Amino acid sequence: MKIDRKKVIGAFNDYVAEFDETDEMIRLKKLHTVNVASICEEIGKSLKLDDFEVDLCWFIGMMHDMARFIQYSAFGTFVDAKSVDHAELGCQLLFEEKLLDTFLDYSDEDKIILDFIENAIRYHSLYKLPEGLDETQRMYCNIIRDADKIDIFRVACEEPVESVYCYTEDELLNATISPEVMKAFYEHHAIRRDLRHTPLDFKVGFLALSFELVYEKSRQIALEQGYLLRIIHENYRDKTTALQLEEMKKEVKNNLL
Repeated sequence: MKIDRKKVIGAFNDYVAEFDETDEMIRLKKLHTVNVASICEEIGKSLKLDDFEVDLCWFIGMMHDMARFIQYSAFGTFVDAKSVDHAELGCQLLFEEKLLDTFLDYSDEDKIILDFIENAIRYHSLYKLPEGLDETQRMYCNIIRDADKIDIFRVACEEPVESVYCYTEDELLNATISPEVMKAFYEHHAIRRDLRHTPLDFKVGFLALSFELVYEKSRQIALEQGYLLRIIHENYRDKTTALQLEEMKKEVKNNLL
């Protein structure tokens, strides 16, 4: 198997062109995909992987959210709980419906590599990776999961509030943080969606993703890009909440250093 980046990018652009590229959410997801692939490549290089392995990291990044476009077109949302599991749908599109054939030339001898790709896509958005993965499979899964989180920090800063948080700016500024979310944050792990009840719970959820970053390069990129620490920047109206958030920012920064 050889990964032809020019072919992949062309096929990706052709696929996205089937959707409404004037739609802000389609634009957002296209940019996210390209950014994640680039970050995957950076992480792969930092691990001293060979050229093909680095290409594979990049390719997994390009493929990881392929189902997002049809998900949004069909349901008008990127929230899996309100529509469909985008990771599972992505695997269905790529491997069962053979969309992968437009991106790669491969044979039966490439089954192990195809399994790496399929499982990395299937598991990239899980709360935790399943047990029993071998070292190489776990590595590819962790690379895409780290890269996805890193660009989510950018999305949380640069994209419209209503698009990212599903709340208005005013609702966010008046919100407080649920005790369960506060507890989970200081336990240094990702915060389950079922624990999030207020608009600010979702912002804290983005911050907490940083505790899950696996690789030193991932933490370095997150710190250097600066998006993570900019997620909390508004003047929140509840003074106690504002102080809590400042302490959380310090906790995140200390964890990255």
